[in-house]
Amino acid sequence: MWNAYHDGDPSRPVEPNEKAAPGLAPPPPAGLDPVNQMVDGEHFVVTRRPGSPGTYDFDWASHPESYGFTVGANSEWRPDRTEMTEEIRSFLSQVDKETGYLPD
Repeated sequence: MWNAYHDGDPSRPVEPNEKAAPGLAPPPPAGLDPVNQMVDGEHFVVTRRPGSPGTYDFDWASHPESYGFTVGANSEWRPDRTEMTEEIRSFLSQVDKETGYLPD
């Protein structure tokens, strides 16, 4: 699911593309594409953080506010869907059911 991070690093300079069309963004490099994950009725979008190998942002898309969490591990860590589900369930188990946020 994830490529070797250094190969798809978006901060690496590239040669200008003479065929680029104004107003059209190129697709994200393979491996940086967001992964949509449904866990216990909640929608999360998981992306690798550019420039930080082994760091993944879990955006809670079904939360009414912009909310989520980040997991940073060693630079070789590339979670599969099962690992992502475990991380999300662990996070959700800590969320206060009344407020919808982690306790202070």
